[in-house]
Amino acid sequence: MKIFLVEDDTFLNETIVRIFSEINYDVTTFSDGKEAFENLKSTYDLYIIDINLPNVNGMELVKQIKFLNKDANIFVVSADINIETIVKAYDLGCIDYIKKPFDIREIVAKIKHIISVVPKNVKFENCGEYNSQERLFIKPNETIKLTKKESLLFDILIKNQGQIVPNHVIESYVWGESFKNGYVRQLVSKVKHKIKCDLIENHSSNGYKIH
Repeated sequence: MKIFLVEDDTFLNETIVRIFSEINYDVTTFSDGKEAFENLKSTYDLYIIDINLPNVNGMELVKQIKFLNKDANIFVVSADINIETIVKAYDLGCIDYIKKPFDIREIVAKIKHIISVVPKNVKFENCGEYNSQERLFIKPNETIKLTKKESLLFDILIKNQGQIVPNHVIESYVWGESFKNGYVRQLVSKVKHKIKCDLIENHSSNGYKIH
């Protein structure tokens, strides 16, 4: 699970990052609206956006996120309980408006309920089992610990199982940016060698998929 968080309250920002990191969510975080706007990408599973931010308002961020990805999942968090603000946030495309103060467990529960995530255990016939929460690839006689990037590779391929995932989509999901120097090929080769299984298919220069 990749999350894009924009929250200018330092304590709340750090608390969300800590809690999500403990359950293996990958969080990219900003406290400034303008900096967040300049670093927006369409490849995150969830966006958590405060409204009252320095330099660029959270509503503008929601608009831009929806422009980049009309299907983006956005949680707006705010101390503003004005009904006009709440209605506007939903009109712009947020899927939930969470009023401050809130218990962090509320967001975690809503994420698990609403967002489609990689299942905890995914079994592959004649190959092994992938545990997304622990970042493990489990074989009959061996348990292999995956790195963060190796696990993110599995996550994006499993979410699109049976479909070719283009190289640039994998690059953006795993590294947060695009490259032109074979980073994906190197990562896939490393994973194949590590799990000793041809689970990941190479489709020429178009991308990769898990069958």
